[in-house]
Amino acid sequence: MMLNGWSGVATVLTTAGLCCTVAGCTVGDGAHGFNDSSNGDGITNGMSAGSGGTAGSGGTGVSNDTDTPDLGMADDGGSGCADVNASIEPVIPTIVLLVDRSGSMGYDFGGISRWQAVSDAMFDPTNGVVTQLEDEVRFGMALYTSNNGMFGGTCPMLDEVAPDFGNRDAMNAAYSMPLPDGDTPTGEAVAAVAASLAAEEDTARAILLATDGEPDTCAVPDPQEGQPLSVTAVLDAYEAGIKTFVVSVGEEVSAMHLQELANVGVGKAPNDPDPAPYYQALNAQDLIEDFDQIVNGFVSCEFAIDGIVDIDAACQGRVLLDGVEIDCGTDWHVPEESTLELLGEACATLQDGGDHSVDATFPCQVIMPIP
Repeated sequence: MMLNGWSGVATVLTTAGLCCTVAGCTVGDGAHGFNDSSNGDGITNGMSAGSGGTAGSGGTGVSNDTDTPDLGMADDGGSGCADVNASIEPVIPTIVLLVDRSGSMGYDFGGISRWQAVSDAMFDPTNGVVTQLEDEVRFGMALYTSNNGMFGGTCPMLDEVAPDFGNRDAMNAAYSMPLPDGDTPTGEAVAAVAASLAAEEDTARAILLATDGEPDTCAVPDPQEGQPLSVTAVLDAYEAGIKTFVVSVGEEVSAMHLQELANVGVGKAPNDPDPAPYYQALNAQDLIEDFDQIVNGFVSCEFAIDGIVDIDAACQGRVLLDGVEIDCGTDWHVPEESTLELLGEACATLQDGGDHSVDATFPCQVIMPIP
């Protein structure tokens, strides 16, 4: 399984099947996203300097020398300034699987334990989401519990594997060592993982929380009254740029708490009238499907631009989704000088599970090379 059916093309960087093409350029085997020879109007798109750059009809002789980054050039029709076909790259997802290791995770779950069902959803040789996507997603893992909260020493107790590609074997080995035991300090565990994820840069970040019970806290391990702290921790994570998705392993977690976590995990109010989806797995197959749906759906709508864009003038550019121009401000914007983000329906289209292409072109006065 590939993440949302994305696939690679030539040497244009791709992730999870999104075919990131460079607008107006030809991509061939071993290419850099450009035609290798002069395009007939005096513009040479190779990495070596053009020979003279004779202007074509209405054009200006331009050559890209070796100090120029991989930005293709398009003829401007006579203005003396060529548009820049911006090379854009999808942001790689980084997902930490945060798994409740409390004692109840050892309970029966249709013939196997809840703990084993989560393991299968992640690491099954055929259907495990990490097994299938470890080369396309930077997966990490944290198993959390406590021994009577702070009264038993360290709280939360975390067994962690740092995010990386190809992490399935390391994560599986770490998961197989501890057994379910102890309490459920979910809020503190989310906060600790979010603090680590905050240091990860140039990546779309998320926490996939799998838990089978109402949360407690390090200060009060019993009774389980940690719902407000858990909601606050998930909200704080979102404000740090980290989304959270929650899966209930069984039906012991209340629908109200699951809904609050799901809402704040994607930036909504806890009681938003347009609620975010939450996930409740009642058997092992549900759990596999929920993990697949969450991870496959976590496609970032942000792209890194190989250049610096004048944000105030960004709407002078053109962005095409699957070859169709989309509207600046409604369908896309440039929130940071080297970031392009799809919005609304355009973002939803990108995340629908199909193969898609995104192209961007800016006037030369709007974008400049990264020094």
